[in-house]
Amino acid sequence: MSTKPSSEEDSLAWYQRREYILIAFLGLLYLALLGKYSGFELDNIWFLSFSHSFWVDHIPIDTFMLTQFPDGMGGVIAFGKLAAVLQGAVLNLAGWSLANAILISVAFTLFSLVLLAQTCRRIGFSANFTLCFIAFLGFTEPFVAMSQRARYEFLAVFLLSLALWLAARDRPTLAIFIGALATEIEPTAIVVAFATAIFLFSLNARTRVLRTSQLLLRILIGVAAAIAVYFLLHPHVVSVLRSADWDTFGKRTTRWPGGFVGAYYIIYRRHLPELALLIAAVATCFLPRKRHLLLEWPALCTSTIVVAATLLRWPNPEYFCLIAPFVCLFILQVFYSDGCRKWILAAILLFTLPQYAWRYRVWSSRHAAISQHEQSEVSVAIDRAAALIGKPSEQLKIVGNYTLWFAHPHLFVNINRLIVTPVMLRNADLILCFDQPVNPPSRQDIVCSELNSAEYRQVDSMILSGNQLRLLQPTQ
Repeated sequence: MSTKPSSEEDSLAWYQRREYILIAFLGLLYLALLGKYSGFELDNIWFLSFSHSFWVDHIPIDTFMLTQFPDGMGGVIAFGKLAAVLQGAVLNLAGWSLANAILISVAFTLFSLVLLAQTCRRIGFSANFTLCFIAFLGFTEPFVAMSQRARYEFLAVFLLSLALWLAARDRPTLAIFIGALATEIEPTAIVVAFATAIFLFSLNARTRVLRTSQLLLRILIGVAAAIAVYFLLHPHVVSVLRSADWDTFGKRTTRWPGGFVGAYYIIYRRHLPELALLIAAVATCFLPRKRHLLLEWPALCTSTIVVAATLLRWPNPEYFCLIAPFVCLFILQVFYSDGCRKWILAAILLFTLPQYAWRYRVWSSRHAAISQHEQSEVSVAIDRAAALIGKPSEQLKIVGNYTLWFAHPHLFVNINRLIVTPVMLRNADLILCFDQPVNPPSRQDIVCSELNSAEYRQVDSMILSGNQLRLLQPTQ
């Protein structure tokens, strides 16, 4: 593998380099997928409800699904305030809509790719190798999915990319501070700190800029600073951790071998070819010429995160984006040949694009996000219902289908059978339900037919994307 960038490539302005042109193309792809990549996933609304509750209502707990930490993070009471502040500040200006929230994720995903590309070039990877790496990573599902969701991973991956970028520029203290700070986004992001430390030690072993003891001291200072910032953001976290129901949480948590890494490959069978490719790369490394790759930082970071994921045991496949940069780099290191780079790029497209055809086939039968026009229609209907009830709309306690959250983000509880009780329904001011499930594979959403018609009266109705929506008021 060529590690020296060509002089011709170095003479180009940054925006003329092929990796940045590719990132611009990926940006167009991500924008084209806006609202089409997957259905109206619950997690998009759930995480945005954390941000809205914290930024707008100054409430750190989960008011949408009513979970308590550690289930579903329970709001931002223990993690996630940095992401909530970012989303809240931007969406308060741009408007609270799914499209605007996903645009934030798209922007930070592209920023992450730029930083990773610059890091590769900085530490000596060639222009051609970097181009293939960005294509492999940018087209692979973890990054596409991250760009199309409002979950908090977009910021954790950005901090990972920024930490590596700083480390490559001999800023170890700031790099580990940023890497460790990613843990505040969500607990699984602690793997970012581990990977950043491995990267720092690996680079320093090659450059010898610092003695090992000096580097270790700087790492400890950076981690201590990140811990201090964490406690400033979460001053009551000790009492939160002590009062958390860890026993119940442990019983409810599904365990997968390898944690979120194993879950990514096992839960979604379309990822099995990726697992086969990774296994083939590991097997190839036992050849004499490739054996040294097992001791370089992409492999070390990958194995470290796999071990950490196994110990953490959280099975959420969405976290795979935290390991994806290292997996892609390792696989490319093993199989890359400069003379075959065009074939490698073609193979990457053939390898990744069928996944999106699969996603389209699966999700095309599910309900898409309601449009901003439909969101406005529901908001107007809620205002009309508030006038009939004799209560300001901002004070209404609403229990409704999660797809309608944007129409009334304040005091909105998801009408989910796992959390809603008859008492909650009777105490609600307004109930928003559909006649049929809008997300067919899910059986958690309560539909109107399940409610006793004698206990509720209809105050309004409308058709949204071919689905009958009813606004009901408890009669008691």
